[in-house]
Amino acid sequence: MVIVAILLPPGLLVLVLVLGRYEEWLLGAPARPPRHARGRRHLSLVPRARAEPTPTAEPTRAAERAPKPARRPADAA
Repeated sequence: MVIVAILLPPGLLVLVLVLGRYEEWLLGAPARPPRHARGRRHLSLVPRARAEPTPTAEPTRAAERAPKPARRPADAA
Protein backbone atom coordinates (compact mmCIF):
# COMPACT_ATOMS: atom_id res chain seq x y z
CA MET A 1 0.00 0.00 0.00
CA VAL A 2 2.88 2.34 0.78
CA ILE A 3 4.42 1.66 -2.63
CA VAL A 4 1.17 2.69 -4.36
CA ALA A 5 0.97 5.85 -2.24
CA ILE A 6 4.54 6.77 -3.19
CA LEU A 7 4.35 5.92 -6.92
CA LEU A 8 0.82 7.09 -7.77
CA PRO A 9 1.25 10.92 -7.50
CA PRO A 10 4.43 11.10 -9.65
CA GLY A 11 2.85 8.66 -12.13
CA LEU A 12 -0.23 10.86 -12.45
CA LEU A 13 1.96 13.94 -12.84
CA VAL A 14 3.89 12.31 -15.69
CA LEU A 15 0.62 11.24 -17.31
CA VAL A 16 -0.77 14.80 -17.17
CA LEU A 17 2.45 16.25 -18.63
CA VAL A 18 2.51 13.68 -21.45
CA LEU A 19 -1.15 14.34 -22.30
CA GLY A 20 -0.45 18.10 -22.34
CA ARG A 21 2.38 17.61 -24.82
CA TYR A 22 0.19 15.33 -26.93
CA GLU A 23 -2.57 17.98 -27.01
CA GLU A 24 -0.10 20.68 -28.09
CA TRP A 25 1.15 18.39 -30.84
CA LEU A 26 -2.39 17.71 -32.06
CA LEU A 27 -3.36 21.40 -32.02
CA GLY A 28 -0.15 22.58 -33.68
CA ALA A 29 -0.31 25.39 -36.23
CA PRO A 30 -1.27 24.21 -39.73
CA ALA A 31 1.06 24.82 -42.67
CA ARG A 32 -1.44 27.26 -44.23
CA PRO A 33 -4.12 29.23 -42.43
CA PRO A 34 -7.68 28.19 -43.25
CA ARG A 35 -9.24 29.83 -46.29
CA HIS A 36 -11.80 31.73 -44.23
CA ALA A 37 -9.08 33.32 -42.08
CA ARG A 38 -6.91 34.66 -44.93
CA GLY A 39 -6.95 38.15 -46.36
CA ARG A 40 -9.70 40.69 -45.91
CA ARG A 41 -13.08 39.51 -44.75
CA HIS A 42 -16.07 40.84 -46.60
CA LEU A 43 -18.50 40.54 -43.70
CA SER A 44 -18.13 42.52 -40.51
CA LEU A 45 -20.34 43.84 -37.76
CA VAL A 46 -18.91 47.34 -38.01
CA PRO A 47 -18.60 48.79 -41.54
CA ARG A 48 -15.25 50.25 -42.48
CA ALA A 49 -14.94 54.00 -42.87
CA ARG A 50 -14.76 55.15 -46.47
CA ALA A 51 -11.92 57.32 -47.72
CA GLU A 52 -14.35 59.91 -49.13
CA PRO A 53 -17.80 60.64 -47.76
CA THR A 54 -20.57 59.81 -50.16
CA PRO A 55 -22.11 63.01 -51.52
CA THR A 56 -25.83 63.52 -51.11
CA ALA A 57 -27.43 65.10 -54.15
CA GLU A 58 -30.70 66.16 -52.56
CA PRO A 59 -32.15 66.27 -49.05
CA THR A 60 -33.97 63.24 -47.84
CA ARG A 61 -37.71 63.03 -48.31
CA ALA A 62 -38.25 62.89 -44.56
CA ALA A 63 -36.65 66.33 -44.20
CA GLU A 64 -38.89 67.71 -46.98
CA ARG A 65 -42.07 66.41 -45.34
CA ALA A 66 -41.23 67.52 -41.82
CA PRO A 67 -43.68 70.22 -40.64
CA LYS A 68 -42.21 73.56 -39.77
CA PRO A 69 -42.68 74.60 -36.14
CA ALA A 70 -45.44 77.12 -35.58
CA ARG A 71 -44.44 80.56 -34.32
CA ARG A 72 -45.77 81.49 -30.94
CA PRO A 73 -46.37 85.05 -29.82
CA ALA A 74 -43.77 84.58 -27.07
CA ASP A 75 -41.09 83.88 -29.72
CA ALA A 76 -41.53 87.30 -31.37
CA ALA A 77 -40.70 89.28 -28.23
